[in-house]
Amino acid sequence: MSFYHIILELNDHISSLEESRDLEIFNIEDITPYIHSMFLPYMNQQMIELEDENILYADILHFEVQHTSMPIEFLVEEEQKELPSDTEVTISAKEIFNDHDLSKNVTAVIFDLLHAVKIEH
Repeated sequence: MSFYHIILELNDHISSLEESRDLEIFNIEDITPYIHSMFLPYMNQQMIELEDENILYADILHFEVQHTSMPIEFLVEEEQKELPSDTEVTISAKEIFNDHDLSKNVTAVIFDLLHAVKIEH
């Protein structure tokens, strides 16, 4: 089974300081709905409209799609078990995404395919 994980790094306008925040959508089994709601608007430099917020293209600092063969929580739990019991380190999704044995960055592949098939928005 395949799981996709979308990670957006966004400008955060909540405070007066220039900060960023991550918007993460984990364990996507069917990426099809995200083609029209996220990928095509991003490719066309348009606003991404999600259920609880609208994201301006200019506020997107980084757009990434990771692929794993298991849900992210399972992978985090398994990696956490590998640590010595006296370790106070907590494994996060970011560590899983940096481990090329557990996760593959498929961002370029997805955008290349969308460009190749010329799906209209």
